[in-house]
Amino acid sequence: MEGMTFRWQTEWFRTCMPLFSCLLEEAERIAAGKKGDLGKMGDWLGQIENICDPVEELKNCHYAGQMMNVRSALLDLTQTEQKAELAAYTLLPFLWELREETYFWGCVAEDAQKRKAYWQEEFVSHHRRVNPRRTEPKKVTIFIPACNHLDYTKQCVESVLRHTDLRACELLLLDHGSQDETAAYFHTIPNAKVIRFRENVGMLMFSVAFRACCGWYLAFVSNDTIVTEGWLSHLLDCLEREEKALSATPVTPFTSNCQGIAPCPLEGLEDFAKEFHEKRKGNWRHRARIMPVIGVYDVAKLDTMGFGDRWFQTMEFWDDDVSLRARRKGFQQFICTDVYCHHFGSVTGGVAWGRTLAAGQELFLQKHGVDAWGQGFCRSEDMIALLPEMKLPETSISFLAVDCGFGDSIFEVQNYLKEQRKQVQTYALSEVEGYRGDVFPFVQGWHTAVEGTAAALTNAFAERRFSLILTEESGLSGEILAERLLPGGYVLAMDSELTKYFRLAGRKGHWSLWQKR
Repeated sequence: MEGMTFRWQTEWFRTCMPLFSCLLEEAERIAAGKKGDLGKMGDWLGQIENICDPVEELKNCHYAGQMMNVRSALLDLTQTEQKAELAAYTLLPFLWELREETYFWGCVAEDAQKRKAYWQEEFVSHHRRVNPRRTEPKKVTIFIPACNHLDYTKQCVESVLRHTDLRACELLLLDHGSQDETAAYFHTIPNAKVIRFRENVGMLMFSVAFRACCGWYLAFVSNDTIVTEGWLSHLLDCLEREEKALSATPVTPFTSNCQGIAPCPLEGLEDFAKEFHEKRKGNWRHRARIMPVIGVYDVAKLDTMGFGDRWFQTMEFWDDDVSLRARRKGFQQFICTDVYCHHFGSVTGGVAWGRTLAAGQELFLQKHGVDAWGQGFCRSEDMIALLPEMKLPETSISFLAVDCGFGDSIFEVQNYLKEQRKQVQTYALSEVEGYRGDVFPFVQGWHTAVEGTAAALTNAFAERRFSLILTEESGLSGEILAERLLPGGYVLAMDSELTKYFRLAGRKGHWSLWQKR
């Protein structure tokens, strides 16, 4: 693939590389409708196994499971007449993932400096799409992964079939190591492409789906959800109208990250979802972090940053990782509060969640050097409740954010002002330079407060005065804040008392709203 390097090859991996190349070339021939030599492919896999099986670094990753998946795909090729399709949608993505799993965990993962260089220099090129069958690309690839829980999976798939115009879509159904009748059920769905993993290989599922994707957009639908009428067209509307949008996600119950809503009874679901959309049409909220139990992604943008990272073996915090990388590319992720879909809630992952959460958070910290749930990762409901108390008559608002971390509070204030049809100029200052990448793409100015927040407030952004100051830094001087505000301007603050220079306009929880006297 263009731009690919394997900078950290060991001697044993260097011996494997020609074998992987032969396997990929043969798989590409079969995917193109030509005859391939499956016997030779089995021999090449055997040689790779002889080299890799003794490598200690590969004992605790998904190398062995993915090798089993590749061998099973080869066996399936001997028993099907749809060899080109199976090679394109299963064998090729499986082989790419096997090579990457072997390279990353065998040659890179144990050394922090190598990991850092890999993520900076190799990750994107190593995770692009590879499906060669692009003569008739579809607008959307919908992929539904399932590991057991067939009853929930049936409800999910049937809702997609019922509420989606599939003429412009391809449907990928991923059986991720199920022990029930999931695979047999998937094969009953007309025109669906079925990708079967005999072994569950965690995060590799996302990369396989992305590599197999032929659509301009990729829609991920968890098997413990039910979609509603118009779900896909409404989410695509957001992606097509918002130039920087990477993803669009509906509102769903039993979802954290302030994305949840009280569940609607299933017997009234369709009428509720229709009315829900009509009342909120076009209400799309830019968020710093998204949990996509259902999510539609712009594939061209994903191609510039990569999708799921195998580093997150526990399956926790992969979405935080995607969110952070998206922000730092200048991409936006939206909660579409005009789209309601049902979510039963952690049917597949709920049992393991308590054991894996802390491990995933630690993996994020090791990769990025910051806590995924640090300052500003998720806005406060109390802060949101105070926004309507502001009376801002101006059509053009100058807005200053002070020490707001990852910036979700900033984005929610911008969302609110946008809904009020205000033109917003946003400026941000922080003592932590590391947050610049998360905020700078979405503001008109940034100031790193190396001299401290209080000192920076007196001189940052020259003589500009603001209609609104948002601060998550307690104890700031009311006098300095007042000097930076226009007459009648507001301070939205956490854990602050500003009575000398301001009147209290509202209080909820740790948040308070103050208006300049």
